Amino acid sequence: MSNRLKLTACSLIIAVLLISIFSISVFSAQQYDLLVMSSVIGGIGFQYSSGVARVIGVVLPDARVTMEATSGYIDNARRLYAGFGDLGIVSHDTAREVYLHEGTFEGKGTSLLTIAPIHILYWNLIVNEDSPIKTIWDLEGKRVNLQPKGSSAESTAAKLFEALNINIVPSYYRHTEAAEGMRTGTIDSHWQGGSNPTWMEYSVRKPVRVIEFSDEDVAKICKELPFLSKVSFPAGDYYEGSGNVQVVGTWALLMCREDLEEDVVYEITKGMYEHKDLMLAAHPGAADMDLDKVLDCTVPYHPGAIKYYEENGIQIPAELIP
Repeated sequence: MSNRLKLTACSLIIAVLLISIFSISVFSAQQYDLLVMSSVIGGIGFQYSSGVARVIGVVLPDARVTMEATSGYIDNARRLYAGFGDLGIVSHDTAREVYLHEGTFEGKGTSLLTIAPIHILYWNLIVNEDSPIKTIWDLEGKRVNLQPKGSSAESTAAKLFEALNINIVPSYYRHTEAAEGMRTGTIDSHWQGGSNPTWMEYSVRKPVRVIEFSDEDVAKICKELPFLSKVSFPAGDYYEGSGNVQVVGTWALLMCREDLEEDVVYEITKGMYEHKDLMLAAHPGAADMDLDKVLDCTVPYHPGAIKYYEENGIQIPAELIP
């Protein structure tokens, strides 16, 4: 078993313990509660959310941090918008819709502001190494698993295949079910943001390959879906024998309700960077998180986050100030 696989397996154990005990707290006379939307148990979002909870437990010892399992980053946004919870990770495109009250977020829901860009969602398609499928265009008429309906993965994939006018036979399984489908041949390809321990373990028994997007593919996708951009997915970090693969991606942002106390958000923001080791222990993809990436975000920051960034020499432009 590779060191990265061992690290990810350990992070899953830690995450499950977190959700089992439901809180990280050091009891004191003035405790308060923070509810974190955490995504699907065992999934990538859950692992990152467990890291966020651990950071908060260190920097805000008077906080009782509860992790609430959800169906994914879009569900996180819906719940926060409905006034349920305090913070959670949301994909960049969904975060913009929430902030602008567009799409399914029209109305008078809770406004959300950014704390930090957490990780890049490397949207990619995997196939068995011996599959005849070589390009995204070879998926015409093929059986592609998009993950559960309503998830960021499913939503993004549906938009992408529509933009490319590629007709697939979609399925909506979670990772474990999808891996069984790939093994038995009832699924031709699986769509995901980054990787997952299920697929890392799968690839040890049955090698997989990440489909590379050509420059032409990327240009067409990004023209139709401007929230996506060209990224290099470090597939070799997850699958033995793989290297970097050109795909498309977007940021996943840690968001909070706009009325969360400034000093609380300041400490969380500070902790995310000063205790980055806790995030890396939760998922190695947290290496994406860096102060140099703060201005990649297009959704305004919370005043508490702005205070920390400006203390560290980052001038937040007017369009990112609420």
